[in-house]
Amino acid sequence: MKLAIIFLMLGSSSVMASEKTYLETPVQYLADASVINRVREECNIEELLAKRVGSSMAQLNHGEGTVAADVSKVDGDVLRLRIARVTGVGGGGFSGPKSITVVAELLENGKVKRQTKLNRWSIGGLWGGFRGTCSILDRTAIAIGKDLAYWIKDSSYIIKEDADIKDDPSAKENKEPVANTTSKNIEPAKSS
Repeated sequence: MKLAIIFLMLGSSSVMASEKTYLETPVQYLADASVINRVREECNIEELLAKRVGSSMAQLNHGEGTVAADVSKVDGDVLRLRIARVTGVGGGGFSGPKSITVVAELLENGKVKRQTKLNRWSIGGLWGGFRGTCSILDRTAIAIGKDLAYWIKDSSYIIKEDADIKDDPSAKENKEPVANTTSKNIEPAKSS
């Protein structure tokens, strides 16, 4: 009897762990999103996020990571991302930090299960002065993908936004920010 209970518990935990989550594509902007048109056109933020967050979902799923928005039936949950803000101008690392802010909704059967807002920024790391604006924004998309993967795997994982660039004194001192988290046993994603 005890052995049967153990097998049932193990079986149910593996079912929960095998739940898949797919990024809904295309990633879109909120109606009131704030972004400089030149950066929007040149960097294709929607594609950066689809690639980087989709890759994180593929790792979680051990397979496909994205699903088209018009698909009516999905074998798993759907992560819907909306871009709220992109800061930074051309000029790469020499023109200051760049950031992406997204609103994420985790949908189960079309209904919102959880949602969060996430802001990540970077100055490009060690060689930031030699990186272009789009390359730096790509680094923030990678950090967003990692954070969202943790958030999906662990419902107790709390994503805290990076301080806004204009409010964070470390941005003026050219220090690379570290993502803030409060969950135990989880390494935060870093944008470096």
